[in-house]
Amino acid sequence: MAIQRAPLFLLILALCPVLNAGEKKAPQASGGNDSVAITATIVSPEEVKQIFGSDFDKNYTVLDVTIEPHGDKPYVVSLNDFILRSESSLEHSGPMAAGQIAGTGEVVVQRTYGNRANVDSPRPLAGTKLEMKDDAKANPAFDELKKRILVEKNITAPESGMLFFPLPKEKPKNLVLSYTSPAGKLRMTFK
Repeated sequence: MAIQRAPLFLLILALCPVLNAGEKKAPQASGGNDSVAITATIVSPEEVKQIFGSDFDKNYTVLDVTIEPHGDKPYVVSLNDFILRSESSLEHSGPMAAGQIAGTGEVVVQRTYGNRANVDSPRPLAGTKLEMKDDAKANPAFDELKKRILVEKNITAPESGMLFFPLPKEKPKNLVLSYTSPAGKLRMTFK
């Protein structure tokens, strides 16, 4: 019986690399300093479509990011601290908000004017009010985006979320994620 099991064991052992070959590890970048540790994983267009029901016409490089603060004080997460650069095209961008990706909202501008000094003078602008109105029913991906996108807030524990950068069709090996933290800038390449 041992002789029969040995070939079966060898066959299973031989198939393991073949079975694992189908599972590609997503490109990942990480970095850290005294104030924070960052891990970013590139999300494939297929995964984006599974999560949101749309691949957004493959117009974005999507990262799943985890921020882990170091220390006792609350850490401020700000999307303006992230920049994704392409070393091949030299393009770069910050992340987009959910409304910029799939929102159907509109900006309503209301201006109020003061009284004219005389008939020939223009009316002085007294104030301007901007209001964003969204219609989440028009795009079903919008609600899911709002749930999954990395949110700007104070954190004391690791926080994860997705970031959408308008850099389509970039090879992961050409991308560099820059992050500005209180302890300095981090530069992370994808492997």
